[in-house]
This record gives sequence, C-alpha cells and structure tokens, in this order.
Amino acid sequence: MLLVAFFCTLSAFIMAIMGIVQRPQHLQMLAGIYIVYYVIAIGVVFVILPSKALFSLIIMNVISGVLYLPFLALSSPNVAVETGSGDKRPHVRSQNKGLNVAAGLLALLFVVSLFGAAQTKFGVKPVYNSLKIKTMKTAPLLDKDATPIAIAPKTVRNKMNKAMSAVPNTSYYKLGALQTQVVKGKTVYIAPVEFDGFWRWQRAKQSPGYFMIDATNVNAEPHFIKQSMKYTPSAYLFEDAQRVIYNRFPGWVQEGQPQLEIKDSGEPYFIQTVYKARGVSSRINYKSLHVVVLNAKTGDTKLYSAAGAPKFINESIASSTAAEMNEIFGWYGNGYFNAHFNKTGVKDPNSNGTEDGVTPVVDKHGDISYFNDFTSPKTSADSTMGYSMINARTGTLTYYTGKNIGVMDSDGAKKIAEKEYVAQKWSATMPIMYNIDGTPTWVVSLLDSTGAFRSYAYIKAADQSVKAYATTATQALDQYRVQLATVGSTASSTTNSKTIKLKGTVERVVVIPNGDNQNVLFAVKGNDTLWTVGTADYPKAVLMKAGDQVKLTGRVNESAKTGTVEAFTNQSFK
Repeated sequence: MLLVAFFCTLSAFIMAIMGIVQRPQHLQMLAGIYIVYYVIAIGVVFVILPSKALFSLIIMNVISGVLYLPFLALSSPNVAVETGSGDKRPHVRSQNKGLNVAAGLLALLFVVSLFGAAQTKFGVKPVYNSLKIKTMKTAPLLDKDATPIAIAPKTVRNKMNKAMSAVPNTSYYKLGALQTQVVKGKTVYIAPVEFDGFWRWQRAKQSPGYFMIDATNVNAEPHFIKQSMKYTPSAYLFEDAQRVIYNRFPGWVQEGQPQLEIKDSGEPYFIQTVYKARGVSSRINYKSLHVVVLNAKTGDTKLYSAAGAPKFINESIASSTAAEMNEIFGWYGNGYFNAHFNKTGVKDPNSNGTEDGVTPVVDKHGDISYFNDFTSPKTSADSTMGYSMINARTGTLTYYTGKNIGVMDSDGAKKIAEKEYVAQKWSATMPIMYNIDGTPTWVVSLLDSTGAFRSYAYIKAADQSVKAYATTATQALDQYRVQLATVGSTASSTTNSKTIKLKGTVERVVVIPNGDNQNVLFAVKGNDTLWTVGTADYPKAVLMKAGDQVKLTGRVNESAKTGTVEAFTNQSFK
C-alpha cells in the first residue's frame, strides 16, 4: 500500500527533487509539501483501494503532478537577463528549466493517459480474442438426478435472515453475499456472517461463522456453521479481506469482490479474481485470469491460475467477470465501431441472472458454470440467439446455438410464467434453459411477494402453450415430459411415443396443481409408465384412488417412461 501510494505520487516526487536541486534553500518547503501529498495518497489508497493498472497510476500521477506544479513554480529562481541593447539595466524575471521540464512531463503523462483511455474504450478486439470460446449446436441433455435445479437466491436469503437468531450476539452482524458451491458432492448455498459496521467489528473482533443450505430442496432450512473468521470483507483496517489481498499482491488488479468458499471439512476461505492489465490501459486478458485464496482464520494467502486453484474452489472466476465476458463476446467480436454502428453479428446478453446478471448452474460432474442467454440488440426483439455457459474455473465460454436460435428469450419466459398467477402477483426469477428430450426448455422459479418459493415452471421455448407447473422440480419435469409426448413436439418425443390401450388397477395416485387446472398422476399395477390425466378434460379424475379399476387409451414417451391419457374411464367410479 505504501508502494502504491508512492507510485501514485511519483510525478510530484520528481518535481520536488528538481526543485530542491535548483533551490536547496527551499528544501523544507518542497519536501514538506511532497510528504503531505504522500500521506494524503496513503489515506486515499487505504480507503478506496484504487486499481493498480498502469493506466490508473498514470492518471493519478497527472493529478498529483498538477497539484504540485504551483509549489514548484513558487520556488523558481529569479535570473537577471538583458532585455535590449539600448537598455543598460537588466530585467529580473523567473527562468526555471525544472519548471519547464515538469510541465513537459505532465503533458507527456496526459497524452499517454489519453492514449490509455482510448485503448481501454476502443481496443476491445484484443480482449475478445483473449476469450476461450467454443460453439456447439447441441446442448447436453438434462439429467434430473445429476443436474440439480437450485432454489432462488431471494428465497434462500429470506430463510437465512430468519435464521440469524442462531448467531451469538446477533445485533453485531448481518448476512453476507450468497454463494453457490458444491460441498461433499452436494450443491449448497453459503453466506458468511459479516460485521454490521465499524464499532461492531471493534467489539466482536471475529465473525462467528457462516450459513449453509441445500440448494436443491425447496423445503430445506439453513444451518449455522461455527467457524470463527478473522479476515472478512466486512472487517476493517488490516483485517479487511480485500485490503489484505491488495497489499500482498501489488502487481495484480482485483476483479469483483472477495467471495466465500469452503473446504469439505468446513474450513472457510475468501477468494478474489485478479488479472494483469494490458499495457497502458485497464484492458483485461481473459486467458491469464488468476485467483488469490485467503485463509479466513489465519490470513495466509496464495496465488493460483484460475484453472489451477485447489479442487474445493468452485468459482475461481467471479460472476461479475463472467458477466463482462458475455458483454465482450456478444458485442465486440467485430470491434468497437461495428458494435455501435453496423452491429453485424452483435448479440445482446440478457441480465436476468441471479448474480451480476448470470446464473450459476451445476452440471452432473459437480462443475459450476454461469448461464446467460442472448437476444438481438433491436429493442423489439423477444427471441433468443443462443445462450452461453462459462465454466467458473477455466473461463471457457461455450455458446449453444442449434435449436436455441429464434425461440423465446429469458424475458419472454418470465412473462409467460407469471401470467399463470397474475392474481397471486407471483414473480418469476432465475430463468435457465435446459435441453429436455431434445427440446430447448425454460425452467423458471416463481416466488410470492415475500420472496418465498411457490412453484417451478417448465416452458417449451418454441411453444409457450406447452408448459408445466409444480412445487418440485421432479414433478414439473415429469408433467412437462408428458406434455411433450402428447404434442409430439420433438424428434426425440415423436420417435419414442406411441399410442396404447391399457386396463388395470390403480396402484398409486397423486394430484398436482398445474396453473389454473390440476393434473392427476397415477401408476397402474404391472405397468412401469407414469400416467397423467387432466381435470380439465376429466373432472372426476381428481377423485381417483388406489385400487380403482381404470380403462384408458394414451400416448407413451418410452424414453421418459411417461404417458398422457387421451381417453379415460374409471370403472370403479362412474
């Protein structure tokens, strides 16, 4: 920090030296003024932690140099010079070569800073070229058992805030930033308990721990984990996690905010994405992203490449960085001026995600990626041009096109999901596109006005009339697959669906709300298909119970083992 402050005032330091060399008698004034500037710079650096990019340092030198220049001018030596051949009396005026050199230096720094600003603003093509991009036409199929669908962060925060009473001296603390992580093979949300202000930090000294909750179960409750943390983002002075990282890695620029990650053993760490700026600019090189890992108990820090971080680190790349990557990928593949004038090949990323506009998604291998969909930059457009998944460890951006082009975007999916519950005023959140049986499908969570989870909505991206609602992801997925089989809407569904007739005894039955109607799901003894009959067509189906004799004609999706009833008779209840 002391070194950064010195580099921020280097121009003023050089001016002070020049002035002292020319006028040694002004040593105390020139040195004293510089020391005052340096102390102020230390305070500024300590408080705001400015970027360490060369571009930022040059700008700060221009500012400090301009502020110091008047004092250098005051120390200019007075020199007697002849003003003309007819005048025998010399004219006394100020002539200070040091002042001229200093002004020239400041002018040069100013020109360089303008060049750096232009590079940062317009030199986006090299930044785009630093992205690791893969394009695929076919997205991976959804595996409902291996790919959990997390509950909405707003719901989680509400539950954790209600559970804050479990924290000793609750009034000292507040809930920190929510983070998705895989711990012991399970997808969870974690959030640190942070200090609620300077005086509470002074009193408490350490954070008592963090909260954890199962991210795949809407009925899960948060658990408070006792793990004392001395170094956190809400601590002050030299226990502030961001300041510790800033001081120990002076050559690296911080990206985003420190975020909590924990080992399977429960030991807490704060991690910070960092990078080296390109030349005289603040441009980022995405191929060289690194991460600093800070032990929240001991304060020990280590620097790793993003992909080479310890295995327990799920998100070496911050969500804010992923959002920036989507912005660069969507807008600047053909340069700055094309993005703002011709707009050839431009894709506009939506910002409907849960973290900085992106949504963390966990795959069947336990890897976290950031999801975001893209639409046309035209304001009237409401269809998607594809979507990206950015690996949170490697930074690889995979862009999925194929069937995802021209279908409903995330804004449209949220509107469709909310239409079913206008009276209840439920709001849609966390839209994610999955490939279900070869069909691009939006999965949306619905929350009530208090932020409590109410329902999942599965919506066919190419046909808003095909949708299913249920309070669990499994039920919604089963109902949705039944509807896909009914309409024969995909190659996968059409190929694997057939019509059969069946007569037998009902073994299990459950009634599930689906928007304004209800679906009755039931199993027939000796048949491994899960059948669905809608109460809109057969109102008495809601009264069906185990043991009833039924006769039906239905369409079966053999790959999903689900069937939709086309003709139905309950012979035990007519």
